[in-house]
Amino acid sequence: MADKGTTGFGLTPHIVSVNAGEDVAYKIMLFSQNAPRAVCILSATGAISNVTLRQTFGGTVTYEGRFDIVSLSGSFIPSEISSQQSKKGGFSVSLARSDGRIFGGGVAGVLTAASPVQVIVASFFADGREESTSTNDF
Repeated sequence: MADKGTTGFGLTPHIVSVNAGEDVAYKIMLFSQNAPRAVCILSATGAISNVTLRQTFGGTVTYEGRFDIVSLSGSFIPSEISSQQSKKGGFSVSLARSDGRIFGGGVAGVLTAASPVQVIVASFFADGREESTSTNDF
């Protein structure tokens, strides 16, 4: 039996564009920090030149080369720790080498774009609140 939870409201799609040489992970985290809502990654296209991944038994490993993005997934959910707002989350990536072999894991550092990368994310209210509608325009 599945646990019942709250449902997100106000799902809004966004495009995060990353130029070659920029850190994809940083751009997604920056977008997440600027959004007062929860954020989840829906899809991504492009190529990566440098990635640091978590290893199963501790530590990290860095790969350099040109790797096509097969999958990029993750989320950042608002949380409150000691009355301070922050976001918890992270993301994982699967990449393809030029010979077709696939590798990936949890992103633990840089995720440098080798080409323009386009990431489609969705933002939403994770705690079941709907965005208040106001007649004031700022």
